[in-house]
Amino acid sequence: MLHHLRGCTWFEETPPSSQSCSPFTLPSNTVMLTLKCATKTRAFLSPLLILNKTLISPSSPPPPSSTNPFFLSLAPTADGISNLQASDVALSFKEWFKYRNNALLDRIFEILDSHHEDDSSFPYSNTDLALSQLGLRLSEGFVLEVLKYGKDVLSCLKFFDWVGRQPGFHHTRATFHAIFKILSRAKLMSLMLDFLENYRKQRYAHRVRFYDTLVMGYAVARKPDVALQLFGKMRFQGLDLDGFSYHVLLNALVEESCFDAVEVIAKQISMRGFENEMTHTIMVKGFCKQKQVDEAEAFLRGLLSSGRALSGYVVGILVDAFCKSNKFERAGKLLEEFQESGMVAMEHAYGVWIRDLVQAGKLDGALKFLQGKKSLEGYVPDVFRYNILICRLLRENRLVEVCDLLMEMKEGRISPDKVTMNAALCFFCKAGMVDVALELYNSRAEFGLSLNSMAYNYLINTLMWGWEH
Repeated sequence: MLHHLRGCTWFEETPPSSQSCSPFTLPSNTVMLTLKCATKTRAFLSPLLILNKTLISPSSPPPPSSTNPFFLSLAPTADGISNLQASDVALSFKEWFKYRNNALLDRIFEILDSHHEDDSSFPYSNTDLALSQLGLRLSEGFVLEVLKYGKDVLSCLKFFDWVGRQPGFHHTRATFHAIFKILSRAKLMSLMLDFLENYRKQRYAHRVRFYDTLVMGYAVARKPDVALQLFGKMRFQGLDLDGFSYHVLLNALVEESCFDAVEVIAKQISMRGFENEMTHTIMVKGFCKQKQVDEAEAFLRGLLSSGRALSGYVVGILVDAFCKSNKFERAGKLLEEFQESGMVAMEHAYGVWIRDLVQAGKLDGALKFLQGKKSLEGYVPDVFRYNILICRLLRENRLVEVCDLLMEMKEGRISPDKVTMNAALCFFCKAGMVDVALELYNSRAEFGLSLNSMAYNYLINTLMWGWEH
């Protein structure tokens, strides 16, 4: 199967001749009957189905999913052509794209975005009414989910403010930390300071210890010196941080390479009984940031041998450090040893390993690792790891593997994000299925698809090539 596809332009080692088809469309040759162009108008036969036949053994019975359009009419005819229609493929993908369980979050930000007009004193009344009509059940977890989902700083601020004024809900240090991180990523330091001063005056401020909030705010704002001054002022007054705030401060000190202060704060955390998996993760990150990977490994192995609780995140940090130092063999052995210990949930570390292999150009190794862990341990990567693999495979024109991964995601009901949807549209363009790509493009409002520049380029070039021919 694959050797036929390598006859296409995408798999050629040498540059295509002037007689070759456009790299955005299917080659006009007779190597594959179902991929040839009968006329200047491209004969539509599903390349997706052709590619996906690698998933289906001719000797095995047809799959039971008779309602899945991807498996309709799979029995080959005398000339090997399937009757699968573009509308079936498009419908199946549209249903998958709509599977994202983000309708409520999308509605929240639609409301927040729709009231940016008027003057600088935000028009709270209309926004408040619309949000209240949603009947949201407010909790710390839900607020954190909304803030994580949001992409617009102003909308996140408006939601944070609205939530804080709702009866029965009071912001926690975790929600304050989330909004501080949003402001910090947007490099809005002055706004953060105004924000802190404003919330100092709010009626619920006494429910969150203000010095804790200030220390976290300045720590996240990359002002560890100010955070340490406030921390010293707290201690002078007989006050202290809680465990969460201590770890925010410790992480900020590591990020800003204040390693002398890191040791002091780490000792304070240990003395107060706050040491946990997060402490270990931050300390390993500190070692790696100082290029002390041997010390980080010794620290991590010491925790393992002492039976301390570990997370996959801390293993992932060290794996990433090894890979960044081009020590892939050590990273692989570390993964194997910690997996065999049975004491660590390895999913996150596996994801880091896959990402680093792909970024290093070791795509075949990443695919082999993924398939091995899926079959032996039932490992299923998250949408971000799938996206990394799919996008790199698309870049290398390995359409068989792209098709396989898209089908895995779809059949596994893994909710696609905008990167996945754009990659799928690019795939259809590369596979010559412009009808499907156009149908998805025309229906993009149904599932909130915003095309990126690469998807637009593929779609435009495919359409131009088809129009010229």
